[in-house]
Amino acid sequence: MKKSFLALTVLVASLGSTMVQAKTCPIDVQHEVRIAGEQVAVYDSGQPKLLIDEDNNVFVNGKQLDLNQMQQQAVETYSNAVKENLPKMAALAKDGVGVANDVLDEVSADFDSKAAFAKVQTLIDEYAQKANDKFYPDGEFVMPKDMFDELDTSWRTEFEQALKHVSMESASAMFAALSEEMKQGDMSFSELQTKFSDLKDRLQARIQARSGEMAVKANDLCDSMKALAEEEQEVQKVIPQLKDYQVFEI
Repeated sequence: MKKSFLALTVLVASLGSTMVQAKTCPIDVQHEVRIAGEQVAVYDSGQPKLLIDEDNNVFVNGKQLDLNQMQQQAVETYSNAVKENLPKMAALAKDGVGVANDVLDEVSADFDSKAAFAKVQTLIDEYAQKANDKFYPDGEFVMPKDMFDELDTSWRTEFEQALKHVSMESASAMFAALSEEMKQGDMSFSELQTKFSDLKDRLQARIQARSGEMAVKANDLCDSMKALAEEEQEVQKVIPQLKDYQVFEI
């Protein structure tokens, strides 16, 4: 029955890689950032303080800055980098849920009673929705202040609680599927043990491969965040007014 904890292992391997990488990525988020369409806004104490609009005009506390051509180019480069890279955080969480779903599909496919896994699927879907809501609470992308610290504290606690719930339901689902096959007399207990062992080996190999993919993506994301922090430092050199609302600190 060790097989009953497969879903837990899958989620730890896939989603967990995001949490681990967040802890080791040497970036501090000083201010909240929101992306709405082509606009980028930096918030302080819940209020928008810095806005880069769709035409790369810059507003600080509601007042537009008069920028020269070099400054405008720096803003455009920075704004494009923010809009390209920050949403990758939400995409990585979504990829992790996708890995969990893929492996859960493979687990359930080896049993006749797929309905036994419906509750596990619902739990994964609920976690996916919560993860999405953290980054898109009102339909627009939000990166909270101290995001990486939050990932390593309250978000990690919530994540671990979800894993415990999923693992319990997974064990129940496996037991239900196993009981059904035993009742139908489709195989002996020895054959069932062999099937479990083969399935475990095959799925562990898949889990390792997919979690390796997630680790690579997490490392790439961290590199993107560090590059973005360096890009922010460059734009602050040519537009000193932006230093009061610095987002990233390495």
